[in-house]
Amino acid sequence: SFLLQHQDRLDKRAIGDFLGREKEYMRGLSSRVLHEYVDMLDFVGMAIDEALRHYLAGFRLPGEAQKIDRMVEKFAERYCLQNQGVFPSPDTAFVLGFSIIMLNTDL
Repeated sequence: SFLLQHQDRLDKRAIGDFLGREKEYMRGLSSRVLHEYVDMLDFVGMAIDEALRHYLAGFRLPGEAQKIDRMVEKFAERYCLQNQGVFPSPDTAFVLGFSIIMLNTDL
């Protein structure tokens, strides 16, 4: 809730870096915040690219692939939970979501 309420005043790059940290960081705080943040978002009825844009509007993706991986994994889980039947599994949504991000990344 804090991130959503204050996202215009917070550094989006710092938010993305924090949310993508490994599970052990700060005794799991960043992972718990990521899960709480994603669980507050509503992707019902959205196409995956639209939902991904909505998700990424609150922060800037970090440059590290492992961090992006963690963030897209949680996104895919939530997307599939709210849009059952669109993909056979969250893994499929993950691969597509990660691919969309990589295709839109300047190399």
